[in-house]
Amino acid sequence: MSKEWFVLQFKPNSHHQAAKNLNQQGYETFLPFHKTTSRKASKFISSIQPLFPGYMFITFDKTKTEWHKINNTYGVSRLVTFNSNLKSIPTKFVNDLIKRYDTSGNLLPKKKLKKGDEVTV
Repeated sequence: MSKEWFVLQFKPNSHHQAAKNLNQQGYETFLPFHKTTSRKASKFISSIQPLFPGYMFITFDKTKTEWHKINNTYGVSRLVTFNSNLKSIPTKFVNDLIKRYDTSGNLLPKKKLKKGDEVTV
């Protein structure tokens, strides 16, 4: 079996630490960010926040990995399971999301639709 993508929950404000520790262990992670603007008093403040707060993606071959060790990594809360079973998410979903980011990790703007473009709702 090949590598699959899974969802990982990290501890509050520990996304950098969790990604760093997992990468040092040889895991590939993907943590998408987006720019947000909030208002504090009379000022607008821009910041970069995780696209899915509290969660990141990790890829590994679950048949060759002792994935329970991932849960013990500093900064990681747990791998997301369903009925205590580890379930992967579609690789196409993560790959399409990765394509939306540049090499610096910045979200690229959406492509503008033109007349005649096909869309799926």
